[in-house]
Amino acid sequence: MTARKLVALAVLLAVLTLCPGPGAWGAEQERAVVFLPEAANVSGKDLLLGEVAELEGPPELVQQLAEVVVGTAPSLGSSRVLLRGHIEVRLRHAGLHPSLVEFQGAESVRVFRVPAAAAASLREDGEGRPVQEVVVAARDLKRGEILSADDLRLELREVRGAALESRSLEDFVGLRTTRMVPAGTALTQLHVEVVPLIERGDAVTILVHTGSVTVTAPGVARQSGGLGDLIEVENTLSRQRVAGEIVDAHTVQVHTKGAAMP
Repeated sequence: MTARKLVALAVLLAVLTLCPGPGAWGAEQERAVVFLPEAANVSGKDLLLGEVAELEGPPELVQQLAEVVVGTAPSLGSSRVLLRGHIEVRLRHAGLHPSLVEFQGAESVRVFRVPAAAAASLREDGEGRPVQEVVVAARDLKRGEILSADDLRLELREVRGAALESRSLEDFVGLRTTRMVPAGTALTQLHVEVVPLIERGDAVTILVHTGSVTVTAPGVARQSGGLGDLIEVENTLSRQRVAGEIVDAHTVQVHTKGAAMP
């Protein structure tokens, strides 16, 4: 064999050694699924991905993902919205490329911070899985329905991410739905609201105390609210808008010192 052929053979062997075989081309690492619910409850100061999302996939990768801090928890009793894009940035900072995960579910998750005692409501089923008793819709609910006990039931649900909202059935009775709720949906703060005492657009009486004089004027509520809430109202006569406190279902009191009726 000539020297030229020997050199060519050596180059060919080097190329074959450095290049992956046919089976390696297109090979991909198995991805994990990150399922974002619409809402999640946490009790700690840091938001761990494993607390705000349901994770499935290769065990080692899932464990890594679960421990990624994706943000700071809101103050106790408050909430914050966590976007997919924000989570992707945090994954990169943790050395995990977003291509390793497949996002499913909601585009964002609203995270509520609850007392640590909420975790005490968790228990295990017969197979050792964590479950929690939650309030669910007993039937399909329309937006704007005021809930009664017949509209609700209690169910045990498996907890895969953060603990579900821990409320009693009675806590939801009398509240109003903010959206359509399919039967069997576990109810959270996102699904309900307190029924406003005054609705936006309601005719109200604007009440102003100026010294020993009480002045009233007709008005229209420009916001909804409950007893004691400050809402914006518009004087029907002057068209001026002011903020006032709801004192009953028909009256909004404007707190001013020495001011005339708006």
